[in-house]
Amino acid sequence: MDGSSMLAQFDDEHHPNAWIVTFADMMTLILVFFILLYTLSDYEDKAFRAQIAEVNVLDGDGQQISVIDYATRQGRDPEPLQAVEDMLGLNPSPEVIETQRPKIFTEMESMVNSTDLSESVSLQAEGDQINLQIDGRFLFDSGKAELKDSARIIFNNLTQLFRENPDYRIAIKGHTDDLDIDTVKFPSNWELSAIRATTVLRYFIQQGLDPQRMTATGYADFLPLVPNDSPQNRARNRRVEFVLEKEKEA
Repeated sequence: MDGSSMLAQFDDEHHPNAWIVTFADMMTLILVFFILLYTLSDYEDKAFRAQIAEVNVLDGDGQQISVIDYATRQGRDPEPLQAVEDMLGLNPSPEVIETQRPKIFTEMESMVNSTDLSESVSLQAEGDQINLQIDGRFLFDSGKAELKDSARIIFNNLTQLFRENPDYRIAIKGHTDDLDIDTVKFPSNWELSAIRATTVLRYFIQQGLDPQRMTATGYADFLPLVPNDSPQNRARNRRVEFVLEKEKEA
């Protein structure tokens, strides 16, 4: 039996071995698919087309033609596809995807940008925790713990934000510069920083905030943001820090 008679026999849809033709077509397509994936991972467009053009398949008439010609005949443009890693999302995207920030962070950011605080405030968010730092120029004079008028204006705005977001706990941290202090009221920077923190806490309690939401801690001059080598830097270090953390649902 010659080859033409064998093909004719397999073309008969009632022949018990007719499935071999369909199976062969499927295996050919799978082979071409994996060749494409392999080639696309290492070659650019011109090299890709040159390599693929060397691969031949059988068309519907049993003639050998290149994959490029076959795809074009079928109305497809065999452009390189994405690499497998890209299709599966394994390669990092060049675009920075920002996570959605808490509402209170956006409100704080708006407050800072609408005042003269932008150069004297640090605002950061990590998950449900927010860190707000305000340097001492707006809060206290050096060596003192009495709030300035500018501090009261800032804290009034914060009070409203804290009141509208009752599910956040507020840790208030007081800091000083490195200038030594030794007075009856403040024997060291530890006492000064602690009283500054509690002064801020007491102010918010007077504004009606729940004291159980807040804590106050002094850190003296042991956590400076910048070197204490100028009046401006000392003012940055003479700061109050607010750490807001969302309470976990029980």
